[in-house]
Parts: sequence; C-alpha cells; structure tokens
Amino acid sequence: MSSATLWLINVAIALLAAVNTVAWGFSIREVGAPKPSIEFLTRLVFNKWFIIAMASAFAASILSYIVLQRMGVLAGRFILTIQMVATILAAYLVLGERLSLWSWIGVALIISGALLVGVR
Repeated sequence: MSSATLWLINVAIALLAAVNTVAWGFSIREVGAPKPSIEFLTRLVFNKWFIIAMASAFAASILSYIVLQRMGVLAGRFILTIQMVATILAAYLVLGERLSLWSWIGVALIISGALLVGVR
C-alpha cells in the first residue's frame, strides 16, 4: 500500500472523526443529561445521532487498524492525531464551540508533527 493511499485513509478517518463529533454534539442536545434510568438509555440508544456517532467511531476504528498495521503503531498513532484537528474544527464550525489561541496553536502543531512524522 502506497504512502498516498495511507494518507487518503487517514483523511477518511479524520472525516469520520468530524462526523462523530457533530453526531455526539447533536445527540447530547437532543437526549440531554445522562440519568441512570431505562428511559434515558432507550432514548439514547435509539437516537439517530447516537447511532451515527457509534457507526462513525466503529468505521474509523477499522480504518485505523489498517494504518497501524501498515505504518507501525508509533508512526501510525502519530498520524492518526489528525483526527483531533478534524474534531476541533467540527466542534468550532458546526457546533459553535469557542476556541482559544492555544487551541489554534495546538492545531498547527498537530498538523506540523503529522506531516513531519508521516513524510517518508
């Protein structure tokens, strides 16, 4: 598998992380605060956003396995940190969460580090 293919898989994983973030945000808004009750669990498990969150996390996990197997655990895990950038951007752009200057610096550092480790 080529390096370009691994990067494409990583981009797909990052997009799934963004979908997961948005789905969790909408799920929390619809279902509300957790309660130790059957009613809460039923509302959560059958919530469309919760189902999307679970499905996107599962798909990302399967694709992550491919990256880790091909690149090795150390380099693969580092490249997978791009998911954090997707998560931060999705929370900012879609869910309207506020980001500090330090968050933006962190995003830049993650992207720089992933490029440095991922380029062979």
